[in-house]
Amino acid sequence: MQTAKIVYLVIWVLIMVPLVAFNIKRISVKKTGEKRRIKWGFTAFITVFAVLISVLLISAYQATLSTRYEIAAERYIDLHAECVTGQISYDDFKVKSAPLLTDNADISALTDELSKTAGTKSAVRFQIGDWITPKYYKGYTSFPQIDVIDDSNPVFLIYRFDDASSQKYYLIEMVWSDSEGWQVAYHAPATDEQVDAARTSLPSKVNGQWFYISG
Repeated sequence: MQTAKIVYLVIWVLIMVPLVAFNIKRISVKKTGEKRRIKWGFTAFITVFAVLISVLLISAYQATLSTRYEIAAERYIDLHAECVTGQISYDDFKVKSAPLLTDNADISALTDELSKTAGTKSAVRFQIGDWITPKYYKGYTSFPQIDVIDDSNPVFLIYRFDDASSQKYYLIEMVWSDSEGWQVAYHAPATDEQVDAARTSLPSKVNGQWFYISG
């Protein structure tokens, strides 16, 4: 999510700077012996064009947040990290995470843990692993048994959560729907058996991207 925001902001700047720079002198006109006069029609056109581009980029950004599983996962895991670091309360976590969950989501194992750990750390960081599609997780007996919709739905992923005193793995199931995008259907601390089964999909401690959250 942080990366996507930066990318779209850079795109916006790359469009807006030339738009303003190339047209700054054209928004007004000065005739000999007269004061400079603003060309309101041309100014209105440039303004509307800039607003339209901004709206399109915002819409594309929002679509990216919901269609990329790793970005949707980051949005959700951010809430986990913010709760642990005290940026949001346990009750706020439940409220803010609700739109990111399926109607029958099972995150009880996580909420039980969060009710005790909320606000206990000053800073945490996490890494998100690769998605695990049905082709692979159907062979993992340690994973929850779920109904497969298609070759890439639902998916599992494991993320590494580091609170400076310990590192822990969590398992998430994500389901795609055309109306809601990616949503979380299951979330719990990962067992040793699940981590071992999904080892090739775990994030790299050395080369993987870390996301940092501090209170």
